[in-house]
Amino acid sequence: MDTAIDTRLTFLCAVAVHAEIEELIPQFTHRHRIEVDVNYDVNPAVAKRVMAGEDFDVGLNNPWYVEEMIKLGLVIPDIHVPFGRVPLTIGAAGPEPEQIASSQEAVRKLLLNADSIAYTSTGTSGKTFLRAIEMVGLQDQIHDRLRPMGAGEPPIAAAKGQVQYAVSPLSRIIAAPGVAPVAIFPPELGLDIDMTMFVHRSSHVGAAMRLIQFLSDPGLDAYLRSHGVYRYELKA
Repeated sequence: MDTAIDTRLTFLCAVAVHAEIEELIPQFTHRHRIEVDVNYDVNPAVAKRVMAGEDFDVGLNNPWYVEEMIKLGLVIPDIHVPFGRVPLTIGAAGPEPEQIASSQEAVRKLLLNADSIAYTSTGTSGKTFLRAIEMVGLQDQIHDRLRPMGAGEPPIAAAKGQVQYAVSPLSRIIAAPGVAPVAIFPPELGLDIDMTMFVHRSSHVGAAMRLIQFLSDPGLDAYLRSHGVYRYELKA
């Protein structure tokens, strides 16, 4: 461990993986003696903050935003590393059912019969959900049952019984007390939420790369899978 104990990084991170990052960062700090200050926000807001010139070292965001950052010269162009892919999920209060709906027909039926559905209005998951109901032809039929909310609020609302269902990334549903996944949007709809890591052009590159290498280590794959985050590769 040749990095000094007073090395400090700022990590601008998507809130979709808040629970996982909160558990992993102390392990990284203990192993590498690098302190990390993590700032969480919804994916579109992370991108907006980077575009506005906010200072940070490492970021985690949707890959299409990172591609734009690269074009604008805001981040190091040859450091763009996949972190994980999270399925868009429907959660409800109570224990996990014996069978989680995963076919397009089953998910469509569940939404059609819902009393109320909360989603994050400002996040990638919310925008993805609105696209999903348009794809399955439900935007007009369930419009009056949709409840747009702030970051992190849909699972809490479901747990409290304020809404029947919460739409969030699987990682957020798993981490939320009192809520369990009841349906996962099928992969053929292309609604999974991808997240990648990148480095600011003015970062402490050596320390930043240690964090990226730690978070992309295959040794974490099983842990991430158990939390609803699946590894993937960027397409060329």
